[in-house]
Amino acid sequence: MFGYGDLLHEVQLLCRNGVETGVVGESQKGRRIPYIFVGKKNGNRMIVQGAIHAREHLTALLLVDMAKYLVKNSPKMLGGIYFVPMVNPDGVELCQRGAGIFDKQTKSNLLAINGGADFSLWKANADGVDLNVNFDANWGEGEQNVFCRAPQNYVGKSPLCAAESRALVRFTQMLRPLVTLSYHLKGEEIYWQFHQTGHRRCRDRRYAAAIAATTGYKVSDAFSAGGYKDWCVQTLKIPAFTVEVGSDRFSHPFPYSQYEDVYRRNVDVPRRLLNTVCRDDAELRRAGLAYLMQ
Repeated sequence: MFGYGDLLHEVQLLCRNGVETGVVGESQKGRRIPYIFVGKKNGNRMIVQGAIHAREHLTALLLVDMAKYLVKNSPKMLGGIYFVPMVNPDGVELCQRGAGIFDKQTKSNLLAINGGADFSLWKANADGVDLNVNFDANWGEGEQNVFCRAPQNYVGKSPLCAAESRALVRFTQMLRPLVTLSYHLKGEEIYWQFHQTGHRRCRDRRYAAAIAATTGYKVSDAFSAGGYKDWCVQTLKIPAFTVEVGSDRFSHPFPYSQYEDVYRRNVDVPRRLLNTVCRDDAELRRAGLAYLMQ
């Protein structure tokens, strides 16, 4: 399994080799949330985030390997990509190592919430908040939302009450990316929709279809609520996508034996999407139609 310690080690190695790394913010329990930057510093920006759900830690490995692929191969990039491999480090640590890593009170609370000591299916942060329903975009309106601390689906006491979701929002507002990608497990689907209309709806559906053509995944028109993708679409008016990697033939915890297939399908998705969005943005600007990207 790929854990928080593995992430810090990989980030340190990349930094030593001249790759820009930094910190998005801190988790509820004070763990750093690292980022890795690859590409053109003065160009358009993209954010790719993973492991916002604890049990989906395989996506953190995927994002690190995506960054390493770009560093090693130096393919053409029309902008820069900020990879945030593990938005939920407390949750990943809990999922992999158990509640014993926390203080006595936190451990007691987590055991009560979980109903036992096996946290391998845990999705939330260390406070029982599901980070991907904690964003201010139809917050609390999801069909599966719950309103008390839980291993998954608890929306929190208010939008952005969780340290991790606040940190990601601040980072996103600072960078003003042209597009974002969120990696999750599982289902081999691409989610893109959040009440877009007109040109933005056609544009985002087309980008989702391009991701599908690369990965072999299907495009889903399902709605969601309170997610990072949803917030990006609603607040920033940018294309934003959730990619669910891994076949539903496998149950959680998702087996790492399937990682090579996940990697092969997705490794170049961020670069291809960024380049496509950058080209479209440049063409619209030349035509005096930049407002259509918003």
